[in-house]
Amino acid sequence: MVVGAKKAIQHVPSKGKISIRKLQSFTVKKRQSVIRVVYGSLLVIFSVVLAAINPIEVFTNWYLDIQEGKFIYRMWQNPTYEVFSDVYIFNYTNTEEYLNGDATQFEIDEIGPFKFQELRTNENMTVNKELGVMTMNPKIVLKFLPERSVAHYKDVKIMVPNIALIAISTLLADHMGYFANVGAYYSISALGSKLFMNMTAEGLLWGYDDPIVTIASRLLPGWIDFGKIGIMDRFYAQRKEEVEVELRNKSQRYSIKSWNKLPGLPEQGYTDWNTSILCNRVKGTYEGLMLPPSIDKSLDLPVFRKQACRVYPFIFQEERKSQYGFNLYRYIMDEAAFNNTSPYACTCNSNCLPDGFVDISSCYYGFPIALSKPHYMDTDLEQQSFFKGFKQDRQKHMSVVEIEPILGVPLAVTTNIQVNIAVRTSSGNPITKPLKDKVMPILWLSLYCKEPPPEVIYLLNLRLVIAPPLVITLEVILFIVGLLLGVQGGQRLWKPKYKLVNTKENIKRRKSSVILNMSDNNGFIDDQELAKEAVSLLAITEEDGRIPDLLLNE
Repeated sequence: MVVGAKKAIQHVPSKGKISIRKLQSFTVKKRQSVIRVVYGSLLVIFSVVLAAINPIEVFTNWYLDIQEGKFIYRMWQNPTYEVFSDVYIFNYTNTEEYLNGDATQFEIDEIGPFKFQELRTNENMTVNKELGVMTMNPKIVLKFLPERSVAHYKDVKIMVPNIALIAISTLLADHMGYFANVGAYYSISALGSKLFMNMTAEGLLWGYDDPIVTIASRLLPGWIDFGKIGIMDRFYAQRKEEVEVELRNKSQRYSIKSWNKLPGLPEQGYTDWNTSILCNRVKGTYEGLMLPPSIDKSLDLPVFRKQACRVYPFIFQEERKSQYGFNLYRYIMDEAAFNNTSPYACTCNSNCLPDGFVDISSCYYGFPIALSKPHYMDTDLEQQSFFKGFKQDRQKHMSVVEIEPILGVPLAVTTNIQVNIAVRTSSGNPITKPLKDKVMPILWLSLYCKEPPPEVIYLLNLRLVIAPPLVITLEVILFIVGLLLGVQGGQRLWKPKYKLVNTKENIKRRKSSVILNMSDNNGFIDDQELAKEAVSLLAITEEDGRIPDLLLNE
């Protein structure tokens, strides 16, 4: 029977005896359990906080914040999207027969594509955080890609309407009186200008010399600021434009706020916001570089292109899985976008075009330029009957925008538009009489981007495909581990495996060399030291299996 240890404990004063028991109880039964409860609680709280704040959303907002030097800023400044423009020219093959009265229809062939790449930059970019806007000067340059074209435009001969002659004659017929048109007729006849011209595709696209344009540019330098006329040359003429983009309002983020300091197009009749219509409102429209996050598919997507001189509505068609593994929204141009019944149609009071054509003459020096869908799709049937050779293909000629809806990133864009010239005559100038009240097709172009750049695809995959399951897995693991630790620690606190027991003098102990040595050790001078040694021996954890049992149950 061990006497020394019991005697030492019994001789400790009451206060000391309570302290020893409390210390032993905390050390043996509670220390590891409390640690488990604390760590488990922290892990559970951390997992709940992660789920509540949505770290992916927080990081995305930080990453997409437009600041100089950041990724999104560089994408706006110098977009890496590869945008191409395929041009198809209508070649007239029976002009002599038609003008002689031997044919009732113009026969046309489509020649193309002549492929160009749009190289866009946004210069002088500034971000105003206080106003929540970004200002820039867009610049677009075309680069010809002969190896991917049907031929070099310098080597292709075509027969097309004389745009300069038709434009000047129609303009005079619309705005000048009889005698002025008579004078114009004799002047044009004296210059030798013809109704149709045989030229290279280069001349049609980038400009050809015509004495009418040369004289007009000299007489009216403030109105006609060019010496030759070409379709692509006028469409991509370098003008100083200033665009302001919305950043603050999340539902309209990246939308145009003003163009050349105005929220509308004066060329289409904009004077103030209260009297404006959808046709001439630029504010709230998109160019297509970026679209608002969490886009509402129930709303139209108004797209503005300066060359097209009007807003064109795109409507939601379907949601489907993209080839990259995440969902996309597919928008198509409203079938009635070019029709007179469209809510986006501009007001017309005189010289109105047939249904299916959009008048953009006010954006191009008053020249009677009219836009339509390719091959006169969804246009006035009478106008279609004047021409033979159109091959309408809705799948090929439709305009489409595909968007990743969560971030508003464009994945693919295709816009198909045909350029035509309307002909109106005056009794004093019969030179264009064979083409009276006709809309003559010139060319159609397909502006498209088939896929995002690799860095955008990588970031979208990381944000939409890889990160969400990883974060959810981490949150679940943290929660489960924390819950298990907390439950285990709480259970041990509630039902500990150790009990504090009192020894009895008559209970025989298994001999322990440690206790015997302690009782016989003369080094213990007094009861206080013996008590301290007992405390150190009593603080034995359950894991220490090498020390023999010191205490026995009653």
